[in-house]
Amino acid sequence: MRSILGTLGLALLLSAGQCSNETKIERLEPPQGTFAGGEEIMIKGKNFPTKRGGVSVTFGRRAATGVTLENDSTIKVLSPQGEKNTDVDITVLFDDGRGFQMKNAFRYLDAADNQKMLKNFGKK
Repeated sequence: MRSILGTLGLALLLSAGQCSNETKIERLEPPQGTFAGGEEIMIKGKNFPTKRGGVSVTFGRRAATGVTLENDSTIKVLSPQGEKNTDVDITVLFDDGRGFQMKNAFRYLDAADNQKMLKNFGKK
């Protein structure tokens, strides 16, 4: 009897870890854009708090504009201006106080370099 309960407890613990409601920021689509800014960027993740207020996003020290919490897995933003050929941190701050940072997650490119990247984006 003891081993059955122990096994059941372990199975419940493992399944609870797989069904986590933890908010996560996973990636940017695309992870680069031109230094001029104004490009639509999607922030992808899990369990965004859609019913608890809004969200703000910064690229380095510059605030993104047009920030929209599309659903519980997507935030849509317009990138701010940046410096050519630099990587910046992306910071996401939800109105409920939770914040997330992705280190060096976005790269500002020259317009010509960005066209080359976008042409091959998603190809494997």
